[in-house]
Amino acid sequence: MLGALGLATVMGCSGSDAVRVSGNTVRAPRLSYEFGTVPSQWRSIEIEGNDAAWFDAEADATIHVDHTCDRTMDTPLAALVQHLLIGFTAREMLTEETVPFDGREARHVVVRARLDGVPRTMELYVMKKDGCVYDLGYAASPARFDLGRPRFSSFVAGFRTTRSPLGRHD
Repeated sequence: MLGALGLATVMGCSGSDAVRVSGNTVRAPRLSYEFGTVPSQWRSIEIEGNDAAWFDAEADATIHVDHTCDRTMDTPLAALVQHLLIGFTAREMLTEETVPFDGREARHVVVRARLDGVPRTMELYVMKKDGCVYDLGYAASPARFDLGRPRFSSFVAGFRTTRSPLGRHD
């Protein structure tokens, strides 16, 4: 479990103060978003710098979701993904694509890498929308990665922004 927690700490972008999570909704001072159903076997955990995170004991995996808002940021999605992978070595990209996501494009990657010598497989989605970056991540040991991946896919499929810092509402 410690490897998964360390991974999520490195993976997440800096979250916002005053973030509240209620059910499947995250509310921050000027935005809100929803994510898919969180299975009952996932245990909510606190990870600094993430809006919300869970540990899935069966898959020995960590799932997180986070946002960062900076309207001046014009960083390409591929570079934002690389930011999430800082500290990882022996990286092997298994999937690297741009996909439709909440009315925008997102960078979707699956990567094998090592953190402090410990092998992990990760799936990441990174999207920019209305001056904010949203990232969703799943990390597990390579041997158990496929076990929790369908749960993460459902979590991701339910993601949508519901209030934007630019005043847009869905």
